[in-house]
Amino acid sequence: MLFDVLTLFPDVIYSYCNESIVGRGQAKNALSVRAHDFRIFSDNKWGHVDDKSYGGGPGMVLQVEPIYECLKSIGAIKQLKQSKQKVIVLDPAGKKFDQRMAEKFSKLDRLVLIAGRYEGFDARVYKLADERVSVGDYVLAGGELPALTIIEAVARLLPGVLGNTESLKEETFNPALYPSPNRGGARGGVLKSLKEYPQYTRPEDFMGQKVPKVLLSGDHKKIADWRKGKSK
Repeated sequence: MLFDVLTLFPDVIYSYCNESIVGRGQAKNALSVRAHDFRIFSDNKWGHVDDKSYGGGPGMVLQVEPIYECLKSIGAIKQLKQSKQKVIVLDPAGKKFDQRMAEKFSKLDRLVLIAGRYEGFDARVYKLADERVSVGDYVLAGGELPALTIIEAVARLLPGVLGNTESLKEETFNPALYPSPNRGGARGGVLKSLKEYPQYTRPEDFMGQKVPKVLLSGDHKKIADWRKGKSK
C-alpha cells in the first residue's frame, strides 16, 4: 500500500515512518510512505504557500494552487483517481477517525493525506479531496501528527506488517470481536470503547502486587474466561 503525505515538513513524516512498525513494514515491502513538500509548487520566489484571508480575519490561509499542483504531480487529482485510492484532507471539522475507518482504508491501494498548517485551507482545497478526516476534538499546529496516526493505524492492519498477526485478534477496538449492539453488529453503529484485559509478565510478585493465580494455572479455558471477563 502507498501512503502519500502532502506537507510543509516532510522530514517529520520520514523520521517517524522509518522507525518501528511502519519502518518494518516498509522494509518488508508491505507499504511505502512518501512525503511531498508542496512548498516547491509555490508561484513566488519566496516559496510562500499561504496568504491573508479575503474578507479579513486572523492568521494566514493555505493556498489552493500549490496543493493542486502537488496532487497533479503525483497523479492524485480527481480526473486520474482510481477506485482503490482516496485523497484525505486532515481537518478538525472532518469525520472522526476510528478503527473502523482504519479497516476501510487498509483495503485501499493508495491513501493520500493532505496536512495543513496556519489557519487552515482555502475552501477550494476540499474540492480536491474525497473526505475530510479528524483525529480528535482538539487543535494542533498542523496535520503531520494526524497523518502519522492514520498511517500507523492503517499500516498495522496490512498483511505482513505485524510480526504476530494474532495480536490483531485481541485489539481493544476490534469491530469484528466487539460489534455494536445497537445497529446491526460489526457493520453498523458506533464502535464501543472496550478495555483490553490486563496483562502481566515477570516478576510474579512486584512489591506485593502479584500476578493473578489463574494466569499461572496453565488452564487455558480458565485463562480465556478470565480475560474475557476483564475485557467487559
